[in-house]
Amino acid sequence: MSRSSSWSSVLKVACACSLVAACGSGASGSYEVPGLKGLAPESPLVRRAQEEYVALPDVEGPLAESPRPRAVRADWRVYGTGSPSRLAILLTDPDSPWLGLVHGLKSFGIPFTITDSLDAALGHDVILVYPGYRAGTVSEESLGRLETHVVRGGALMSAVSAVPARGFAGIFGFGSASRSRKRFELEYADSPFASGFIYPEERTIRLGNPDRPRSRMWTWALREPREILARYNDGSAAIVRRDSGAGTAIAFGFDVGRYILTAQGNRDEEANRTYVNGFEPSVDTVLRFIGEVYRAYESDALSLHPAPDGYPLSIIVSHDVDYAGSLANSVSYAEYERSMGYGATYFLQTKYFKDYFDEVFFDERTPRLLATLEGLGMELGSHSVCHSDMFARLPQGTYREAYPDYQPRIIEFFYTRDATIMGELRVSKYLIERQSRSTVTSFRPGFLANPFSLPQSLESSGYRYSSTVAANDVMTHLPYRQAYDRLYGAETAIFEFPVTVEDEKDPPMDGRVDEAVELAERLSRYGGLFVVLIHPNVTDEKLRFLREFTSRLRDRAWWGTLAEFGEWWTARDLVEADIVSRDGVRYARLSSSSPVLGLGLRLPDNAVPAAGSGTRRVGGLYVLDVPAGTTEFPLE
Repeated sequence: MSRSSSWSSVLKVACACSLVAACGSGASGSYEVPGLKGLAPESPLVRRAQEEYVALPDVEGPLAESPRPRAVRADWRVYGTGSPSRLAILLTDPDSPWLGLVHGLKSFGIPFTITDSLDAALGHDVILVYPGYRAGTVSEESLGRLETHVVRGGALMSAVSAVPARGFAGIFGFGSASRSRKRFELEYADSPFASGFIYPEERTIRLGNPDRPRSRMWTWALREPREILARYNDGSAAIVRRDSGAGTAIAFGFDVGRYILTAQGNRDEEANRTYVNGFEPSVDTVLRFIGEVYRAYESDALSLHPAPDGYPLSIIVSHDVDYAGSLANSVSYAEYERSMGYGATYFLQTKYFKDYFDEVFFDERTPRLLATLEGLGMELGSHSVCHSDMFARLPQGTYREAYPDYQPRIIEFFYTRDATIMGELRVSKYLIERQSRSTVTSFRPGFLANPFSLPQSLESSGYRYSSTVAANDVMTHLPYRQAYDRLYGAETAIFEFPVTVEDEKDPPMDGRVDEAVELAERLSRYGGLFVVLIHPNVTDEKLRFLREFTSRLRDRAWWGTLAEFGEWWTARDLVEADIVSRDGVRYARLSSSSPVLGLGLRLPDNAVPAAGSGTRRVGGLYVLDVPAGTTEFPLE
């Protein structure tokens, strides 16, 4: 990639010939830049200040227009393959938010297949009916077959998202259901499926925001239950169970798929108890619960571990470089990280103008500093152009925004002019790539501002990975695929890697090491992801935190950049895992369109790999390098 040989060493006055016409939607007000305070935005002096920028010789772009996104409704039939060892989702409404189950089960590595055929579903030991049978939609003959499935030792689960068919409700051991939006919490009772929930945040989870009743999802209280596995905050039954013969039937009094997608889409109106720097596994517990049912009733249960190389935890250290002194400070962090044998991700703001927030810092020093970070093995990501606090409310843009014509400005808090979502994505990515050897695939917005259109906008701009939300905010400590418009019907190729711990909350970071390590240990119990966010505006207490945190966890987790982990996670997401039998021998079969190094497998409880399988034992897992194509090895 060609690069400019020299940069302007001064802030030049260069007329932006065709400024982006669309303006931010903030309130009007005076321009607060020092020396211009009190002047109207239309003042010639203000206009002149807005036209000042660092003129980069021979730099213009990106020249190609970004493709305009188009929502393509997801087709459940894409997920309709697999052996009987998989969990079967019996889909009773193709217009339901079934994508939530897909994204959640893939994050936890639970193999599944989706079918609308009762005959096909009954070929599996564990069936999840989703979103359930409404009154009048299922025959007595079908209900009898489901009951027989349970009696013979199978497990039947179902969501309740409407008035259930009465005979269907009877299979699960409850009489009727009542709908309400008053319920916002769920507490698990003691059961084999919740035995691993040992912390208060796991035992009691959030379904909605207690202060915003109109934003909560509808829940159903399951009346006259045979056995209660979880209760709502009002004491009514939320999850119930009825054992029959050798099997079990479990009903959830809420739409599991919608719950997962609403949380992951950051549309739950702050149902979370804390925003960041804490343990908020509400979504994770629902999926872990389903996973325990699957393992208890599927003798050939096989699952994929969420962390590379069988480690109990994955750690990504990231830095938001959005301050004039941060680039130089970044080298101190990068040198330490390299000395410890791992790379970190540096999200760079490409600020080539002066505005209300700060001075220019993407200037003549930048290429050398970028080369230094690259030489130390660090990833370069984008942190937008102007770091607007209004990013979530900016207009979409033209898909043609380019430097130098793209000239956004922060006028004051909640007042950004001439900025667009696509401009912030396109131009920042282009400038970093133009002045470095890197290909930018990761993005984090300023203020973690999250436009509804961000997933498809990232895809359109050529990104692959996002770290936009706090893990507590989306109530999961695992990555997940993002949906189009953060809604329910269409997918994107973008994966989200939520932030676990950040540096701006009190107390200072070096006073929070013990809490961070304790949080890491909690996430290690199910292979969670720990993303650290540090602004390198100072080196004192933040670098002390990083040193102590690293020294205590370096050998207990996988460490790497967001791009490194994202590439592994994307490949893992495409792995198809099954147990198949031939001539009386069971085989683990893995199919993948690309190689996956260090894939951890949790095999059936009664199975171990035969000699020569190429696996290595790591704790309770078996780890192997999976090539592209189909891999099989026998089980003993």
